[in-house]
Amino acid sequence: MLALIIYETNVLFIEALIEFLCKCLSYVKDIRTFEVLLRTYEVREEKLEDDGSNGSLPCKRKQCSDGGNLISSPISSVMARPCGEAKGHTGYLTFSRLRCL
Repeated sequence: MLALIIYETNVLFIEALIEFLCKCLSYVKDIRTFEVLLRTYEVREEKLEDDGSNGSLPCKRKQCSDGGNLISSPISSVMARPCGEAKGHTGYLTFSRLRCL
């Protein structure tokens, strides 16, 4: 079975496309359309260190098989959060499967 994938920015063209594909139902099945939204993310690395207060996360420790601590290292993590601006939609993706003849 072959796949047909179409990206279009105009909803009127999507309506016409789906109308056309529905006329070809003997060749096309499983027609699905999804709206694509553009949302940028701010990604950064942060290091969290234990300053001895109860409000912070403790440092990770590597342990020996006998349970003793070997190395203490600060926690490093990647933080990702969406930016405040909404850009609206960027387009539509239409997927369908073509039957082999």
